[in-house]
Amino acid sequence: MLRLLLIFLIPLFQVAPTWESNFDVAKQRSIKESKIILIHFVHKSDDAKNVRLEKETFETSEFAAYANNHLVLLKIDLGIEQTSSEKQFYHNSIIRERYNNAALAPFTVITDADGKVLKTWNYKKSLKSAELISAIQTTIEANKQ
Repeated sequence: MLRLLLIFLIPLFQVAPTWESNFDVAKQRSIKESKIILIHFVHKSDDAKNVRLEKETFETSEFAAYANNHLVLLKIDLGIEQTSSEKQFYHNSIIRERYNNAALAPFTVITDADGKVLKTWNYKKSLKSAELISAIQTTIEANKQ
């Protein structure tokens, strides 16, 4: 009975991963923690597609557990207006130009600690967390030296 109770309670105590908003901070953490960087581009005015992706992929306990052990997460909001935070707007513009010149959202990029692109996702269809984790793991293994 206790075992069954623990199975249901453990996911409730899963620590949600931290999403950075600055590439330099993400890069430093990536080097320090020996993790790859996952950059996720969103847009404030996105439709239900992004909301569903967030719920089905990034907000699951499965993804949280994987991300806490393997990823540094960076969220870039393409909808930030220049007047709201000029510094953040400028930062997001630089990262968008480097990794997402077409300004797609939702759009995800994984990079190594040096910023080299390892894989991208355009989400023509929604990905479940297990599918994304599998693709990330395959990419990590393919890029090990």
